[in-house]
Amino acid sequence: MSKVVLHIGTHKTATTTIQDTFHQNAGLLAEHGLVYPRLGNVTGHHGLVMDWGWLPEVYRLPSGSLGSLQQLNDMYSNQDVTLFLSSEEFSRGDPAALVDFQVVREALSGFDEIEVLCTLRIQWQFLQSVYLETSKIKNPPRPSEFARQAMKSGICDGLWVDYTRLLDHLEQSFSPDEITFLDYETCRSAKGGIIGAFLAHLSVPIEVEDLAPVNGGASNVSPLSLASFAANVLSEPHVAPGWLVTLTGDAIRNHYGQEIKPCVFSSEEYKRLETHFETLNESLSQRRNGHQASFSLTASAESRPDVFRNHLNWDFWLRAGRRLTAELVQLK
Repeated sequence: MSKVVLHIGTHKTATTTIQDTFHQNAGLLAEHGLVYPRLGNVTGHHGLVMDWGWLPEVYRLPSGSLGSLQQLNDMYSNQDVTLFLSSEEFSRGDPAALVDFQVVREALSGFDEIEVLCTLRIQWQFLQSVYLETSKIKNPPRPSEFARQAMKSGICDGLWVDYTRLLDHLEQSFSPDEITFLDYETCRSAKGGIIGAFLAHLSVPIEVEDLAPVNGGASNVSPLSLASFAANVLSEPHVAPGWLVTLTGDAIRNHYGQEIKPCVFSSEEYKRLETHFETLNESLSQRRNGHQASFSLTASAESRPDVFRNHLNWDFWLRAGRRLTAELVQLK
């Protein structure tokens, strides 16, 4: 029996770690019936999405997105294997980059079974991670604007934040039983972490310890959130350099403690985000009831923040300014 699994993200749910690890261990996984094809120049299968939106040219595949999907169908649909295709770009919510999943499904129609696999993260954490990722390439809008956009439109920076709308989009092309949502925090706390959770879900009978690790088992890790925010404020309108993020991170840890759990949102914004999305997340759980009875979107109590953006007082900014001044004097 042949099966294809479309792992569509979402962004900032350890997708790069999964892609790097599966790419590195493709041979071992294939021995156990899971095929992770090595396509193009990157570990993720982002080239399979190029036909539906702009992405960097490095992702482009020689046969294009549709041609590559058809080639994969011809190659593996008549084999007793599970083909695992992974790109968080499949889950973009921007109307200009919406993937036509009906076309994707038709290109993979030779498989006996298809599953859409998607990991979801509680919204304040997801938005914070998107803010940090955006900060790598530009000085982003302030976090308050991220929160406002997310609550107003259900989309932020082209990504779904209202996950019921993502489900609406998927159900246009897939039946509810062909869609699986995984809770990010539940996966993180599973045996072997997120990689272990995926191996278990895919029924691959190997342990995480059997896999060759990549980047210490954690790729594309975000910096301390408030350090990135502080560096962005100090460097506006320019992109905050890495050394400045490190400097503000040291200042925050020295000021508030080494083990802090920071949040780029103010305490009031955090509460509003939780309240706003609680009803939507409950609706999502109810819609999955009967298809995934155990699914719910959760936030670990251990991950709840203890230092919010509004806690960055004048004393912190003074200390950070002194550190920055000392750094600049040394550079001269």
